[in-house]
Amino acid sequence: MATETKAEDGKVRYGVDAEKFGEFVEYARENPEDVQFELGAAGHWEGRTFHTLSKVGPYSLGGERIDRETRDYSFLWGAHREVETAMGFVGPDDRPEVIEGALAALSGCLNHVMSLRLMAEGIDVDGLETTVRIPWDPSVALDLADVEREDGTVRDQFGDLEVEIAVSGEGLDDETLDRIGRAARRSAVFNLVTLAHACEPTVTRKDD
Repeated sequence: MATETKAEDGKVRYGVDAEKFGEFVEYARENPEDVQFELGAAGHWEGRTFHTLSKVGPYSLGGERIDRETRDYSFLWGAHREVETAMGFVGPDDRPEVIEGALAALSGCLNHVMSLRLMAEGIDVDGLETTVRIPWDPSVALDLADVEREDGTVRDQFGDLEVEIAVSGEGLDDETLDRIGRAARRSAVFNLVTLAHACEPTVTRKDD
């Protein structure tokens, strides 16, 4: 429970030293170049359709590359067992779909910014849960439809993204919920998936 991390003196809320956090925010305000990130991941194909081992490791903060052996996080992506069975996979597996990974990241990032807002307002929260859903038409991914429509616009594979954020605790009237709800748009992943970001993949020959 979140309440287990709150100190009686109010200096620690949800596992964060409020004074140190305030100092960090003020430093970031005065030194924005020191808190710029460059993040990345690498997907290693496993020799089986849809199956990828993605790894997150080094990153850059304030222009400094940070890399250490213990920072090696892995994610196994694939397809649902029913899908693999229908497509004729030998020995069908059951893995999270990559889109589900993106939705999971969005739910975590939304909780991130919401908890910061709640902490800043001094609201005592018993629970915070974010649920995200989106309908997906796999026709383009399966090469059953062109990437672009006849008018040259990119075909959208998805329906509307649904986000539900449930908060429980004291002092959560409608006005408070509306106010803290606006913090959701501060989510970096929300920004990533809802706004256009220029990208043209580069394909090169991989040396063994």
